[in-house]
Amino acid sequence: MRIIRFLFLTISIAMLYANTYAQKNQWTVNPGESIREALGDSVLYKYPQFVRGAVYYKDGTVSYGSLNYNLLIGEMQFIAPSKDTLAIANENTISYITIQADTFYFDKVYIELIRGNDEAKLGKLEIIKLNDITKEGAYGQMSSTSAISTTNSFAINDQSYKLTEKKAITLHKETIFFIGDSLNNFLSADKKNIYKMFSKKKSAIESYIKENKPEFTKETNLVRLIDFLGKI
Repeated sequence: MRIIRFLFLTISIAMLYANTYAQKNQWTVNPGESIREALGDSVLYKYPQFVRGAVYYKDGTVSYGSLNYNLLIGEMQFIAPSKDTLAIANENTISYITIQADTFYFDKVYIELIRGNDEAKLGKLEIIKLNDITKEGAYGQMSSTSAISTTNSFAINDQSYKLTEKKAITLHKETIFFIGDSLNNFLSADKKNIYKMFSKKKSAIESYIKENKPEFTKETNLVRLIDFLGKI
């Protein structure tokens, strides 16, 4: 009987933790509600506030300012002298960005460095993505719609972040891992892209993957793989 109670308690705690985790990483924005109000800046931004950072450009120049990463829009933003919040332009001219102890590279998206050596890098993209859209139906009830193209009516780049019509949206936070080379070129972390990026070491990598069976969605597995790539 004690064993049954223990198992029930363990399962209950696990379900509570999973539900709490899901709530922290998924948000509903009701019709007419501001995303900024629903999520708050602590969710929308990487850091609690804009902090001192440096932008290193490929031509050797460096620019300093108060920076923060917007997870909803996928922009690295700064506070201008006018006190306006603006996005850094001409991202392709950027070599890398440092904010506190963090380093970001830009390869179509901003990728935060997790682990690196002379041969390989592991990075991640954190972004808030659209999960679902619900539209008000008869008697004021909200029903889900599969017409994801209707996201065009949701002005994600509008700074007020106001929803249009009688629609609500569900957002969730997602982490995507990337593998990079010594030249800071990045591809999403999977077996095919690793073989492609490190083709000269394919045989050794194949042996490593066969022996260790890494999961490409787990950070600890990818960190060990990056360490291995730095040694061969």
